[in-house]
Amino acid sequence: MATIDRIKLEKREATGKQSCRKIRNEGKIPGVLYGPGYPDSIPFFVSADRVTPVAKSGRWETVRLEVEVPGGKNELCLMRDLQKDPLSGRILHVDLLQLKQGHKISVNVPVEIIGREKCLGIKQGGVFEQLIHEIEMEVLPKEIPDSFVIDVSSLPLEGIVRIVDLALPESAVLELSPEEIVVTIGHARVVAEPSVESVEEPVEVKVVSKGKAKEEEE
Repeated sequence: MATIDRIKLEKREATGKQSCRKIRNEGKIPGVLYGPGYPDSIPFFVSADRVTPVAKSGRWETVRLEVEVPGGKNELCLMRDLQKDPLSGRILHVDLLQLKQGHKISVNVPVEIIGREKCLGIKQGGVFEQLIHEIEMEVLPKEIPDSFVIDVSSLPLEGIVRIVDLALPESAVLELSPEEIVVTIGHARVVAEPSVESVEEPVEVKVVSKGKAKEEEE
């Protein structure tokens, strides 16, 4: 599991939209820290340069952060929630969860695929399909994987990779069945064209006038 060097959190005295807007204008990000040892969450702000690279990665939910809490105490944390500007992608707010030794945590571990350009099954005419993009589990903090990397270069036609085939942490408790399929190489679907014999000839329909139209004809 990747660990980022210590990040210093500054205590945030004022809360509210105006205070957060001012903090962002200064190149910082507001947030809150909570966890087993912090029943009352701690508002903080942190340098955007320290958080943004992690937040914009595809693994931010599993990156362990060493943080210096206001007051000088050091903690290990995970980013638990991010708020982003929908247009610019700018990080607006971050929630940090304290990790406590011996306490399992629920995480979504991303699945990364490599070797598609060399995949045997695709060369055999198959179609690659990824059914699961992240795997939710409860796991001890020290065993959280950065991601599950699947090399499909040697996966043949009709080949499959299930969750149980992955290198799962010993302490992991899965939300899905271990037999769930993560990736598969299936046969290409062929849409059959209708044969000439199956095309019906148009049927001539005789229209019988009724009502007022019939009276006018008579």
